[in-house]
Amino acid sequence: MKSLARETAACSESHDIRVDDSASFATVDTQCCVYGGSLARARSLRLASLCLGAFLAMTIGCARIQPPVVEVPGTESPRQNAIDQMVDASVKVALDRDGRHVMFGSGVVIASHAAGTQTEAISYVLTAAHVVAAGDGATISVGFCGSRAAQGKFAATVISQGKSDGLDLALLRVPGIVVPPVLFLEDSQLRLGKQILVLGFPEGQRLGISAGIVSQLASSELQSGIPADRSEHRIVIDAAAPRGVSGGGAFDAETGRLVGIVQGHQTFSIAVKDQAQSYTLKFPVPGATFVVPMTQIRPFLTSPEVARALAVSSPEATQASRVVPK
Repeated sequence: MKSLARETAACSESHDIRVDDSASFATVDTQCCVYGGSLARARSLRLASLCLGAFLAMTIGCARIQPPVVEVPGTESPRQNAIDQMVDASVKVALDRDGRHVMFGSGVVIASHAAGTQTEAISYVLTAAHVVAAGDGATISVGFCGSRAAQGKFAATVISQGKSDGLDLALLRVPGIVVPPVLFLEDSQLRLGKQILVLGFPEGQRLGISAGIVSQLASSELQSGIPADRSEHRIVIDAAAPRGVSGGGAFDAETGRLVGIVQGHQTFSIAVKDQAQSYTLKFPVPGATFVVPMTQIRPFLTSPEVARALAVSSPEATQASRVVPK
């Protein structure tokens, strides 16, 4: 008791400048003097508990704000489903002569007929005319992707072919296989800045995808009021399209619908001359890939020659076919 009285007196002496403070303040100071280090540890623990409680409250609050993530096995996002459909409809086109590759490119399945009682299964592939321009005496083969890649290559024949310096389109007939065709983008849905995916086979090797936007429309649309130097019916995208991607599809990245067929990229030429010979080097212009749009593809597919080839000759095939989708 004497020791406690001495400690209380010492506490009063040490806090004599606050003798006029409230009773609660004096009580807290007196207890601090009496219990010393043990009370300081208690206050530290209490402060730590308050901090921990505040942190847990914030964590629980944030967890309640964020929506729960539910994973459903076997489901894919709409974008991934669209990409899978593009992949399934994309093909590699190769021309061989005397056992040598003379040309390679890409293509897109745009129609198919199921086998009937008197007809065989057929898929129709749209590609660029310049891909098959060197086809005299050459065999054309088509290799499929996705779930049908394991079926190997199929022989193909040219049904209709435009000119590379005009309508750069060609239609191939591939018997023996049925592949779901792509759907076409409506002309009114094509806009500047639309996100585009290009699928093809760079250098005739593995399937590749590049992304970009529609950077220029055909000269007949969205006129600026200034007369153009020449008419231009192709659209321009800024997606990469190296050699081998010609004839491949340019797709709407959101819906997977076909926007057009890749014709190639714009190039600039440099003439090189030495004492022995002169030659020209061509380099691609970045961000300038030409695409044949649907406004030219639709008339090509509805021409008499192509329409007869796409016509279905049996009721069974008519019921199971998807020809020239809208």
